[in-house]
Parts: sequence; structure tokens; C-alpha cells
Amino acid sequence: MKKTVFSLLLVMLVAVPAMAQEPEQAIREKTKKFTGAIVAKDLSILDEIFDKDPGNVFYDINEGPLVGFPRLKRVWTAAVTNFTISAFDFNPDMRIWVNGDQAVQAGSWKQTQVTKDGRSREILGRATILWHMSEGQWRVWHYHASITPPRPAPRPGAE
Repeated sequence: MKKTVFSLLLVMLVAVPAMAQEPEQAIREKTKKFTGAIVAKDLSILDEIFDKDPGNVFYDINEGPLVGFPRLKRVWTAAVTNFTISAFDFNPDMRIWVNGDQAVQAGSWKQTQVTKDGRSREILGRATILWHMSEGQWRVWHYHASITPPRPAPRPGAE
């Protein structure tokens, strides 16, 4: 009996840390799942990723403030209806800082959109995303995305 209890306890001590996911990794995985779902036009991901508090405010690349989850959902619905988003990824400069049950994510992203007439355009942007732990899950309660403006070509002789 003692040996069985000891063995079970040992298995639990080894398995629990392996099962517990680090917050930064969990957020990275959710971000990857989000961008993949947007490319697949699967907007059910919004319900999984975003906090639904009616006071939450979001800033999208085309408009803002978007107050509340229903408004955010309408904007993403328009984005995947009006365009085919064929690629959407955060770049390696993405950083995540975790403090208890709060986290900040910041970094740049790249998205490829194809219009209904077949024209393709690449959009480069950056985002700051605020996460919090809610009902045992990391959820976004605020994000601010913007397009990165193109840098002008250097003038001859300018450094």
C-alpha cells in the first residue's frame, strides 16, 4: 500500500509540471491558433480568445474604438468577408510579459489579403495586446493594432 501511494505521488509530482503550461507559451499558442483561424475564416476563435466584458475597448487597423465584443466581432466578420486573408502571422519580435494573471503582448505582424477581384496586398502592422486570466483561460481584454507606415526612401546624400 505504501509503495503504491508513493509511486502515485511520484508520478503526480513529475506529471503536474509537464501538464502545467507556462503563461507565455499558452499566449503564444493562442495567438498562433487565432491567426490560423482567421486565415481559415473560422470566427468561432473570437469567442475563445476575447473577453466579452461590454466595457472592453479594441482598436483595429481601420477603426476604433470598438467598444464591446459584439462590435469587435462585426469588424472581424467584415474583414474575412470583404477579403481573403491568405496569410497572417506575428513576427519573431513578438514579446510577452506576464505578471500574475495579467500579460502584455507586443510585436509586429504581417498579413496578406486578396481582394474579390484577385488583387493581393501585404499589410505590415504592430499590436499591443492586454491579456488576463478569466475562468481558467487567458483572454484578450484590450488590443490596439495599427499598420506600420512604409519608410520613405533615404534622400541621396542623407544619412
